Amino acid sequence: MRVELAGGLGIGKSTLCRALERMGFNCIYENLDNNLFLQDAFVDPAKFRFPSQMWFALTKFHELNKFYSDDRINVLDQAILNVLAYTNLFFGDQDPEGLRLVQDTFSHLEHTMGKPDLIIHLECSPEVQMQRISGRGRSHEKAIEMDYLVALHDEINRLMDVARAEGQQVLVIDTEQVNIDEHKIFAADLARQVADQFDINIQHYMDKFVSEQKRHGAQLPLDNVNAA
Repeated sequence: MRVELAGGLGIGKSTLCRALERMGFNCIYENLDNNLFLQDAFVDPAKFRFPSQMWFALTKFHELNKFYSDDRINVLDQAILNVLAYTNLFFGDQDPEGLRLVQDTFSHLEHTMGKPDLIIHLECSPEVQMQRISGRGRSHEKAIEMDYLVALHDEINRLMDVARAEGQQVLVIDTEQVNIDEHKIFAADLARQVADQFDINIQHYMDKFVSEQKRHGAQLPLDNVNAA
């Protein structure tokens, strides 16, 4: 079972993923630092646009094949739909053949691994996103302008409409007023909503996770959930 988190910048996808992990979900994180082409792609898009985006497509193959668990609810902190939105914007009308190859790779991934059982769309206006990312200090976000956030917001919404039209389940969460980075209890409530989508007894997963952790003598993430 696979849940994927979608939405723009500064809306709390990674924070929500960590909160879900404390409750026993198997969370699979994207690591931008491992992309050898990303920084060069912003400096010289013509040379590095294609390898940087193909890296994301191939990394999703690695993430799902290596870290997917058949016994737990899996959560991707960066939805495939999200990566496609970034890719489409990055290419624009440049290098249509390169864009087609990247899109075909993602299509092959979903053909092989299946589509997500649920997409959680964290919705937030570009204006609020700009306020939130300004204080994060991430090097690859320093040059981001409002026009880009608006375009990304629109492209994610467009792809979300396509996903719905194809019959995929989408759960929309409005984060305009609630910054998930600062409201960990909200994330716990959202986890229960995810479980309700599938009529799942989430306590079964939590108990199984706790049992596995204790058997290996590990510190339980659940021990800290109320302290956050």
